[in-house]
Amino acid sequence: MFTHSADQNTDGSVNLSELLRVIQFFNSGGLSCAVPPESTEDGYAPGGGGNQGCTPHASDYNAQDWNISLSELLRAIQFFNSGGYHACPGAEPPTEDGYCPGKV
Repeated sequence: MFTHSADQNTDGSVNLSELLRVIQFFNSGGLSCAVPPESTEDGYAPGGGGNQGCTPHASDYNAQDWNISLSELLRAIQFFNSGGYHACPGAEPPTEDGYCPGKV
């Protein structure tokens, strides 16, 4: 299973504290790689303009620009509301981020 970056405990769902972290990135105008990565719970730091040498956050996909847009935030909220997500790279029609709502 491909774990979404917002899913810090890797249980296949986005809980409230994990969703609030994505909201923090949205409200802070971006995100960057935490240095060192262990200094935060997910390896990312709020605020744009920092180190971008790590794997981009899965919520930052359209366009991948180290900034969480409203539509990207709403996608994380969809995963929260649906009780989970799963990787679906071959979905028809394809999804923008490679994930589908709901657990399998």
